[in-house]
Amino acid sequence: MKSGLTVDRFTRDVVFNSNLTLLTMKAILTIPLFLLFCASMQSQNPQFAPRDETYLDASLNTFVNNLLAAIDSRDQHFLFDALEIDVAGERGVASADEDFKHEWNVDQDSSVIWPLMKRAIQMGGVFLHDTNDLTGRYQFVFPYVYDLQLDIEDDYYAIGVVTGKNVNLRDKPDTAGPIKSKLTYDVIWFLDGEQYGVTKSGTNPYGEPEWYLVETYDRQQRGWVNWRYVYSPMSYRMFLFKDAKGAWKISAFMAGD
Repeated sequence: MKSGLTVDRFTRDVVFNSNLTLLTMKAILTIPLFLLFCASMQSQNPQFAPRDETYLDASLNTFVNNLLAAIDSRDQHFLFDALEIDVAGERGVASADEDFKHEWNVDQDSSVIWPLMKRAIQMGGVFLHDTNDLTGRYQFVFPYVYDLQLDIEDDYYAIGVVTGKNVNLRDKPDTAGPIKSKLTYDVIWFLDGEQYGVTKSGTNPYGEPEWYLVETYDRQQRGWVNWRYVYSPMSYRMFLFKDAKGAWKISAFMAGD
């Protein structure tokens, strides 16, 4: 009996040790693969996909649709009525609605405010839930790009977002330029002209650059992107809020700080 028990215990020990060895070998092989996977994930460029939360509030959704119709028809009266009396203007300073109208030449069909507003709205907007907004005048913002959250050390004036899928990153600022790669909602850097030479090319219909020399946030890719597919959080944005009567108002339309 002792002999049988000894053999059984020996057999179990051999099997146990063999299984333990196999598990150890698997762990040794798995760890590098896991670390490689983590490194790969960390090396991926961050993305910031479009969001549009207007549907979350029925009255907001109605207001935005009416505002888009007013923009298309150059309905100055609708826009004037939508302006909050102390609306902040192009420079971000509270200037009152009359100053805002003069600053933007809103009474002119050719005013650049119409296409700039439409572009911001069409990119989609989000509720801000900003606890630092003690005035309650910045409840919602177009476009969604303004809500980009990055490291506190990042310079938001130098950062932008690719706003489309499979956007061409070109070797030259030209639609015929060779395509280096494609970007989808990537966070990018606008490159500094002093360091990289010419970083903007041409002029779009609004007097802004037609092409931007950019680099992905992870600094792995560099090339030219057309203005239609890239936007800065510090570029033109529109803030909305619901007043005490339940009506949505435009509290600001501005760029910069």
